Amino acid sequence: MDYIICFDIGGTFIKYGLINQKGQMMFKDKALTPKHDIQTLLPELIIEKVKLLQNDFAITGIGISSCGLVNHEKGEILFSNNLPGYSGMKLAETLFKSIELPVVVENDVKSACLGEMWKGAIQGKQNVVFLTLGTGIGSSIIIDGNIVNGSHQLAGELGHTVIVANGRTCGCGRRGCYERYAATSAFVNDYIEEKKKQGVILENVSGEQILQLVNEKDPVASMVYKRFISYISIGLVNIVHLLNPEAIIIGGGIAEQTEQFIQDINIVIKKEMMPIYHNQKDLVFPSTLGNDAGLYGACYLTLKKFSHLQV
Repeated sequence: MDYIICFDIGGTFIKYGLINQKGQMMFKDKALTPKHDIQTLLPELIIEKVKLLQNDFAITGIGISSCGLVNHEKGEILFSNNLPGYSGMKLAETLFKSIELPVVVENDVKSACLGEMWKGAIQGKQNVVFLTLGTGIGSSIIIDGNIVNGSHQLAGELGHTVIVANGRTCGCGRRGCYERYAATSAFVNDYIEEKKKQGVILENVSGEQILQLVNEKDPVASMVYKRFISYISIGLVNIVHLLNPEAIIIGGGIAEQTEQFIQDINIVIKKEMMPIYHNQKDLVFPSTLGNDAGLYGACYLTLKKFSHLQV
């Protein structure tokens, strides 16, 4: 059987795995992401892993899910603020010259979205929006089974749509962006600020820890949580009215922490959506593939591009 070796390149780790044409993960591991001279060390690392696995498996392609803005048609990294020196790298071309296997490169959030569509939470659906809540909001849009890339591969930045006029300053240069209110980091910062008003200074707290306080009926955590759900829902209702998706999938640690989080979002958006959009019980679902979603998506794209997979 033929196999695709897939890599998910992040700022700290590079996860990699071997997946067959049926979408079965046969092997996975991870390595540290190079912190310097990345245009030399990253290809070397990938080639090393490929050659090692070629000793035992018939590898027919390389699928790469990567942080940063990606031109998937050329396999180039347009921009990355996580990895110094990574911007502008011709990743697919560099790897092909060394190892002569077809290479597909795509943005990590887009890859994760396709992974969930192929083998995860959104199997069988063709019109989907996928968001990851973390330091910011990563997002991807699928229409008729295909990623929406836009004219310059930049489509789908839902985190930088404005939900509060003249609101909080965002790293993108605008004010009031969705991710400044609905990312996990915003949730944490809001809680820290509310505790500061009470004279309590917090330095280290996670979204998951705040959710635990919500479960324990802590009044400050509960207030901040209710506001957080409201902000998330504002953006999601805008998405529903704009794109009319079959499903919205939310990934990230906080979304996978508790079923109640997703249930609370569904309750609020049902109150805010126009009634004609109420055509199913729930619209929002948690990611089910977790950290493996990007690997599955990279495999899916590689199989699809080189006609090993009928979709």
